[in-house]
Amino acid sequence: MEKAGNITGVILAGGLSSRFGSDKALAPLRGKFLIQHVKETLTAIFSDCLLITNTPKQYRFLNLPMITDRYQGMGPLAGIHAALLHTANPMIFVLGCDMPEVPPELITLLCSFAQEERFEAVIPWLETGPEPLCSLYRKTALDMIELQLKNNKPQVSELLKKLAVRKVKGEEIKRVTGNLDVFYNVNRQQDLDRLS
Repeated sequence: MEKAGNITGVILAGGLSSRFGSDKALAPLRGKFLIQHVKETLTAIFSDCLLITNTPKQYRFLNLPMITDRYQGMGPLAGIHAALLHTANPMIFVLGCDMPEVPPELITLLCSFAQEERFEAVIPWLETGPEPLCSLYRKTALDMIELQLKNNKPQVSELLKKLAVRKVKGEEIKRVTGNLDVFYNVNRQQDLDRLS
């Protein structure tokens, strides 16, 4: 498979894992760390990959370029901001380190909408709401993100109200994934147990 050259694959690993009780990115799942499943998925699709983390020492073994948030303590939006600021590519695809079930087919589908330049973001938009940590963001969104962070408004949901978003509905997603279980994310130990 030819890798996407104009999109940077980004792993977000900046969360506090407070509900999990320890660093969930380093929790074991099927013989690997949780974050390794995500890395393998992204590096198979994108020639350029990046890890956003505020604790880079513990992820050195992944051999990925690492960037820390410029706005500390501001959640995933600060990670998206750091990635967009750092990359030379016009777009990033963001995936949370706790979403090991996202298949390459879904990422390829979402990236297929990236060619429509009027969209600043491509977001899976389910009946339960958006999935902003399995999404594509264009560099043109950077100014809006910066403004929000400067105003101490780190909610990604607020950002999505202001951007031109391609909402990818559940029906479109199910055509390539078969179901919506692919968005399953690990917040607690019992979530991990369900995947083991």
